[in-house]
Amino acid sequence: MDCNRPAASDDLPLLSIVVLVYNTAEYLEECFDSLLEQQYRNIEVIAIDDASTDASLEICRAYEAKDARFRCVAKASNDGGAVVGNLGVGLARGEYVALVDSDDVVTAQGYARLMAEAVAASADIVIGRAARLTESGISAAAFLYEPFVWARRRTLESVHEFPELMHDGFYWNKVFRRTFLIEHHLGMVPGLLYADRPFVHKAYFHSRKTVVIPDLVYLWRSRPSGASLSITQNKSASANFLDRMRSVEIEWADFEGVAQADSYRRMIAVSNLQRALHVSHEIVASPSFRTVFVEGMQRLLRLYGDLDYRSLGVRRCLYLELLKRNEIGGLCYLLGLPTGGDLVELDGACYWKQPFLDNAELEIGREISRVDFPTIGFFNVSELTLANGQLRLGLSLHDAVMTRCSLSFELHSLYGERTLAFEAQGQIAPHLYGFSLPVAELSQNPVAESELLGLVLKYTCGQAQGYYRIGWSLLAAEVQSRLPLSVGSGLQLLYSAEAGGVAIRLY
Repeated sequence: MDCNRPAASDDLPLLSIVVLVYNTAEYLEECFDSLLEQQYRNIEVIAIDDASTDASLEICRAYEAKDARFRCVAKASNDGGAVVGNLGVGLARGEYVALVDSDDVVTAQGYARLMAEAVAASADIVIGRAARLTESGISAAAFLYEPFVWARRRTLESVHEFPELMHDGFYWNKVFRRTFLIEHHLGMVPGLLYADRPFVHKAYFHSRKTVVIPDLVYLWRSRPSGASLSITQNKSASANFLDRMRSVEIEWADFEGVAQADSYRRMIAVSNLQRALHVSHEIVASPSFRTVFVEGMQRLLRLYGDLDYRSLGVRRCLYLELLKRNEIGGLCYLLGLPTGGDLVELDGACYWKQPFLDNAELEIGREISRVDFPTIGFFNVSELTLANGQLRLGLSLHDAVMTRCSLSFELHSLYGERTLAFEAQGQIAPHLYGFSLPVAELSQNPVAESELLGLVLKYTCGQAQGYYRIGWSLLAAEVQSRLPLSVGSGLQLLYSAEAGGVAIRLY
């Protein structure tokens, strides 16, 4: 079978692309053109208009009239993206199905790369890299752990082989085997705005062949300021937060009593707590949102019970403890503090020095304030220089924290699998540790002519491990002032929104 041939009128397409359309007329043509101009041709496009009130339906009809691979479905009532997505899967004729938001763009080779893996591996799910599409260009800055999921090629027979996969909870940078979705009754909860994560996480759990590729396949649009925002860009609104809470509660219930799902369920729960805390600062200035946030978070903490969330770091752990105790004034006080903080060493360990440490009135255990691994606000890259053909890096981190964990710095190719590791140079001053990388290694075997390599800190502390892309806030002021920096012929060290932090560009 030629999986890339255009489908004849009496043939079934191999890939059905379902587009969820609602009031995105401004972006529709760019989205549709990116689909119909794919290098991969064996497709059908099903655009489902969810009762738009702008010109979206007219645009869909125009594309249907000019391309036989394009089908328009008009709904009479607005029921939300979950209903539209489920309907599209039901209407799809292809062996594989993809879901696309109608203000986004698929890269020209995106489906060719996803489908090549799907056919070769007979995969249930194939996942590719995504990036934000902003007014300024492509950016990875808004992503947290997702880029580490996409960093290298993987073939998984079980989510337990790589449970960090759950950090990618998006439906739109993937292709799914349609019969796999049907067999396991996988779909999105109708009426739920944040319906993608429960759907995707269940799909990962049931999949017996999931492939991850590092190639960029999908551009997720970040709407300009003042535009009508998508749900993912309006997280602080009370209604949206309540919907998020409903989503995570549904997800917790989905895996209740499921054999071999407990550890995966708990990892997802910790991730959902972290995501919910992203909007915690909004409660300081908004009493109405504060009420919604506190009630929702307290209900969630009661639901999760004895969940171990120490991997979230000292700040978030203390926030959650104050929420449990209903000490909301104290929580608001901590949220109003600068990100940076003082540390105090007690009995060989480091603690965040804040008003609740050893507070006899509140009796919050000291251990909840202990800093065991690099935590934002308590470390930075304070030196970044070129000397004697070596790129040298200095990490400012309290010695007592360093003794509790192991860490390393790496450069990760943004759209490939190349990784370059810095060599640890040991302690070079109190609370300062050195790392170096020969510049000559940077230009060897580049993935692309204009490769971009992002700087990453990896750490391990007991059973916990984590990553940081070194963004602007993790650089000392002196280092910030020196960027961009030439580090050799055709090499530049700079801050790159595309990489989501400090990066080396080969040009």
